[in-house]
Amino acid sequence: MRKTLLLTGFIGTIVSFGLFAQDNAGSVAFTIPENDLLPESIAYDPGTDVFYVGSTRRGKIIKIEKDGSQSTFVEGGQFGQWMVIGIKIDPKRNELWFCSSGGTNLIGYDKQDDKEGRPAGIFRVNLSSGELIKKYTLEENGEVHFFNDLVIHENGDVYASHMFNDQAVYKIDRDKDQLEPYVQSELIKYPNGMDISDDGKTLFVAHSEGIAKVSLASGKVENLAVANSIKVSHRESIDGLYVYKNSLIGIQSDLNRVTQFDLSVPQGAIVREKILQENDSRMDHPTTGVLVGDVFYYVANAQFQKVNENGSVDQPLSDPTILKLKLK
Repeated sequence: MRKTLLLTGFIGTIVSFGLFAQDNAGSVAFTIPENDLLPESIAYDPGTDVFYVGSTRRGKIIKIEKDGSQSTFVEGGQFGQWMVIGIKIDPKRNELWFCSSGGTNLIGYDKQDDKEGRPAGIFRVNLSSGELIKKYTLEENGEVHFFNDLVIHENGDVYASHMFNDQAVYKIDRDKDQLEPYVQSELIKYPNGMDISDDGKTLFVAHSEGIAKVSLASGKVENLAVANSIKVSHRESIDGLYVYKNSLIGIQSDLNRVTQFDLSVPQGAIVREKILQENDSRMDHPTTGVLVGDVFYYVANAQFQKVNENGSVDQPLSDPTILKLKLK
């Protein structure tokens, strides 16, 4: 989930290898006839060919079957959750995991950060039954928490980006089964989208000043070097982030853009970018997506900028739209 931040900083540069042209080939995968969902996240279960979409406004999760039928998988507040932010599926263990955080997008939310703090948590749900397996929450009075996105390692460990009270990556070790801080570094500012390299050794973390890579063996943090013409920080920073072959797919919410960033070998730098879709008429603050083979599905219109500071909405809202892009 993107937050507008006025920050300064610098990430090392390398020689640019050029900019690819934009490819506006996106098409509508499906829409959801409930215009005030304000969706942030989407996940996919390959075992059942089912999509899941999370709502910040209603605090619930919608299930979209392969025949197009839609139903509510998790009701708003069913497990004590707040806004639904990042969602991921663990098909190997038949689980759905999601981040939840307090915030004024959520109808009825009235906590004040400076007085009561802000709660957040990670929720683990059985995909077959829809029952809660466990929740891991941070609800200290006066502390402001926000879990943004999560990713599941092949071994079952879960990593989650956390901002505000501390800017860190948290971890739920599969064996220990408890939420703990994992990495906190001055190189990672307001962490957001995350993914793990195909070899399972590196965690990529999008943040307000670039993209960091974390060694899962040592915990060492480095920021990817970036070619001179490419921008991935501040207004151009990335919300959803996804590993695709030797590249990263990033959603740049403030630009209404989906971009593919080619990586060097080894993966220490972004050497080229290709704009996949930009300022499409169906886009209104895109947020996160999910890869299904060579097709990228993403939330095209979260519409967060239509929400006032007090949580009210006084502008017309559109039905949530999921667009899809065929990657090459």
